[in-house]
Amino acid sequence: MHEYLVELRISGEDLAPSEITYELGLRPSTVRAVGDAIGSKRFTKAVWGYDGSDSDSPHIWESLEDGLLFLLTNLAPVRLKLDKYKSRFDVVWWCGHFQSNFDGGPTLSASLLKELGEFGIPLFIDTYLSDEHS
Repeated sequence: MHEYLVELRISGEDLAPSEITYELGLRPSTVRAVGDAIGSKRFTKAVWGYDGSDSDSPHIWESLEDGLLFLLTNLAPVRLKLDKYKSRFDVVWWCGHFQSNFDGGPTLSASLLKELGEFGIPLFIDTYLSDEHS
């Protein structure tokens, strides 16, 4: 089993997620303030994330390429607005890769890699071993 979560994430110590939401006109899928905690982990940076979903549940993808293409399509109208955040904050394509075994992984087409490169935003793949759905 290989499943993927995909978000554009903007993070920084002085990031105001509500300002990003207002400026981009997009509904975030992830919002964290400095000091928020998950378990014993406290966040030292605020985070604004966008996965293109209209629901409160994250969109789970069977294909990393499909998830990234969906996100690129949804973010195309605000692409130029994203440039101003890249010099002030950490901006990444965050991909959660959940796998139940150690074979395989994502394959990305040359055309997708080109399109990602044109946005000028690094790709970060965070891999997790998961026994869910196995």
